[in-house]
Amino acid sequence: MALKKTIILENGIPMSYHRIAEIKNIVNYGTVLIINSYVNQEQRNREKNYEIRYADDIYKVVSQMKIEYNDKLDIKSAYEYLKTTEKYQNAEDIFEENEIEE
Repeated sequence: MALKKTIILENGIPMSYHRIAEIKNIVNYGTVLIINSYVNQEQRNREKNYEIRYADDIYKVVSQMKIEYNDKLDIKSAYEYLKTTEKYQNAEDIFEENEIEE
């Protein structure tokens, strides 16, 4: 799963494909969502399918968001939470071929 929403970076580059790469629970700190953003889904697919020769070939921005500690947070709930934030508000769900939309 991922989210589709065009977000313009400060340098002017539009990023339209956003996926949660990791959910980290850090005791006495909180839960951290690691989010990878790509120019588009095709670039993510190239990365996923190992169609790149060098890491610099695909423009990806990694960001993180700290939320209240939640050791029961699953991936679907994490995406639902992201869509409540100003940055990802009105984002569209994107499901991979092997995922089933519920």
